[in-house]
Amino acid sequence: MSAPKLTVTSDFTADFNKIISKFKRDAVLVGIPEQETERKEDAPINNATLLAINNFGSPANNIPPRPVMAIGIRNAQEAIADQFKLAAQGALSKGLAVLSVAYNRAGLIASNSIKKAINSQEDIKAPSEATLAAREAAGFKGTKALIVTAQMRNAITYVVKGEE
Repeated sequence: MSAPKLTVTSDFTADFNKIISKFKRDAVLVGIPEQETERKEDAPINNATLLAINNFGSPANNIPPRPVMAIGIRNAQEAIADQFKLAAQGALSKGLAVLSVAYNRAGLIASNSIKKAINSQEDIKAPSEATLAAREAAGFKGTKALIVTAQMRNAITYVVKGEE
């Protein structure tokens, strides 16, 4: 018995190549975009710089690394991967417009997970006694790491690049 003969009724190779090309070109960036860096009070440092210093640490300023970005992404990696999987599947059946929805969902999941890691203080070293004393002297009552006014945490978001 021979295998049935297949007949090609349409060729979607060009569409498939467009999808792959777009996937290669697009990016979902999570953090604090340039337009969100400003702080409300006339601070000498912006939110993006503050997040970088706290995330990577500053030995010169006796600030330990608190890798909240990696913690948040790690905690949400399955849900983020699911969005990219849905994006690929949807683009093949429904077209490129589906990608934008999945990219935005992935960005929202990632940024919310980072904020959740800050709120829960998961794997984040607590502030030193000196830091807590300085906060109290400045009129701040909070004792959590990375949260004094919450401006930095609240500025964490995402940007989808390549949708132009």
